[in-house]
Amino acid sequence: MSREHTVQRIIQDIKSSDSRVQITGFIKDVVDNDYIILKDKSEDIKIDIKKVDFTFQKDDLINVIGELNITIEGEKEIEAEIIQDKKNLNFDYYLKLYEIKKELKLG
Repeated sequence: MSREHTVQRIIQDIKSSDSRVQITGFIKDVVDNDYIILKDKSEDIKIDIKKVDFTFQKDDLINVIGELNITIEGEKEIEAEIIQDKKNLNFDYYLKLYEIKKELKLG
Protein backbone atom coordinates (compact mmCIF):
# COMPACT_ATOMS: atom_id res chain seq x y z
CA MET A 1 0.00 0.00 0.00
CA SER A 2 1.46 3.36 -0.98
CA ARG A 3 0.97 6.45 1.14
CA GLU A 4 -0.57 9.67 -0.02
CA HIS A 5 1.82 12.47 -0.98
CA THR A 6 2.72 14.79 1.89
CA VAL A 7 2.25 18.53 1.37
CA GLN A 8 4.27 21.16 3.21
CA ARG A 9 2.03 23.75 4.84
CA ILE A 10 1.82 26.38 7.52
CA ILE A 11 -1.15 25.72 9.77
CA GLN A 12 -3.45 28.41 8.32
CA ASP A 13 -2.90 27.01 4.80
CA ILE A 14 -4.00 23.45 5.62
CA LYS A 15 -6.86 22.48 3.30
CA SER A 16 -9.67 20.05 4.07
CA SER A 17 -8.63 18.17 0.93
CA ASP A 18 -5.10 17.54 2.29
CA SER A 19 -4.55 13.94 3.34
CA ARG A 20 -1.01 14.05 4.73
CA VAL A 21 0.78 17.21 5.80
CA GLN A 22 4.18 18.41 6.98
CA ILE A 23 4.12 21.21 9.56
CA THR A 24 7.07 22.91 11.25
CA GLY A 25 6.50 24.84 14.45
CA PHE A 26 7.08 25.24 18.16
CA ILE A 27 5.54 23.06 20.85
CA LYS A 28 3.11 25.26 22.75
CA ASP A 29 1.89 22.58 25.16
CA VAL A 30 2.23 18.85 25.89
CA VAL A 31 -0.97 17.22 27.18
CA ASP A 32 -0.68 13.88 29.04
CA ASN A 33 1.79 12.46 26.47
CA ASP A 34 -1.26 11.92 24.22
CA TYR A 35 -1.08 15.07 22.14
CA ILE A 36 0.69 18.40 21.76
CA ILE A 37 -0.36 21.82 20.60
CA LEU A 38 1.96 22.99 17.83
CA LYS A 39 2.18 26.67 16.88
CA ASP A 40 3.70 28.46 13.95
CA LYS A 41 3.37 32.18 13.19
CA SER A 42 -0.14 31.65 11.79
CA GLU A 43 -2.12 29.40 14.15
CA ASP A 44 -2.09 26.43 16.54
CA ILE A 45 -2.97 22.80 15.76
CA LYS A 46 -3.47 19.67 17.84
CA ILE A 47 -1.03 16.82 17.10
CA ASP A 48 -1.80 13.25 18.23
CA ILE A 49 1.53 11.77 19.41
CA LYS A 50 0.33 8.39 20.74
CA LYS A 51 1.94 6.41 17.89
CA VAL A 52 5.41 8.02 17.93
CA ASP A 53 8.37 8.17 20.30
CA PHE A 54 8.09 11.63 21.78
CA THR A 55 11.14 13.10 23.54
CA PHE A 56 10.53 16.81 23.06
CA GLN A 57 9.52 19.61 25.42
CA LYS A 58 7.56 22.83 25.38
CA ASP A 59 9.12 25.50 23.07
CA ASP A 60 11.13 22.95 21.02
CA LEU A 61 11.09 23.53 17.25
CA ILE A 62 9.96 20.36 15.45
CA ASN A 63 8.78 19.12 12.07
CA VAL A 64 5.70 16.88 12.07
CA ILE A 65 4.63 14.62 9.22
CA GLY A 66 1.28 12.95 9.59
CA GLU A 67 -2.26 12.28 8.52
CA LEU A 68 -4.75 15.12 8.63
CA ASN A 69 -8.02 14.39 10.43
CA ILE A 70 -10.97 16.75 10.72
CA THR A 71 -13.27 16.33 13.73
CA ILE A 72 -17.05 16.48 13.58
CA GLU A 73 -16.76 20.04 14.91
CA GLY A 74 -14.50 20.92 11.97
CA GLU A 75 -11.30 21.13 14.02
CA LYS A 76 -8.16 20.04 12.18
CA GLU A 77 -5.83 17.57 13.90
CA ILE A 78 -2.75 15.69 12.75
CA GLU A 79 -1.95 12.10 13.70
CA ALA A 80 1.86 12.18 13.86
CA GLU A 81 3.80 9.55 11.91
CA ILE A 82 7.23 11.21 12.10
CA ILE A 83 8.54 13.97 14.38
CA GLN A 84 11.92 15.56 13.66
CA ASP A 85 14.05 17.88 15.77
CA LYS A 86 14.53 21.24 14.01
CA LYS A 87 16.33 23.21 16.76
CA ASN A 88 19.03 24.32 14.29
CA LEU A 89 16.54 25.62 11.73
CA ASN A 90 16.26 29.40 11.25
CA PHE A 91 12.46 29.50 11.51
CA ASP A 92 12.09 33.04 10.16
CA TYR A 93 14.02 32.11 6.98
CA TYR A 94 12.00 28.92 6.71
CA LEU A 95 8.76 30.95 6.73
CA LYS A 96 10.13 33.40 4.14
CA LEU A 97 11.11 30.52 1.85
CA TYR A 98 7.66 28.96 2.34
CA GLU A 99 5.98 32.22 1.27
CA ILE A 100 8.23 32.55 -1.80
CA LYS A 101 7.45 28.96 -2.85
CA LYS A 102 3.75 29.63 -2.31
CA GLU A 103 3.86 32.80 -4.47
CA LEU A 104 5.71 30.94 -7.21
CA LYS A 105 3.29 28.00 -6.84
CA LEU A 106 6.18 25.60 -6.21
CA GLY A 107 4.68 23.96 -3.14
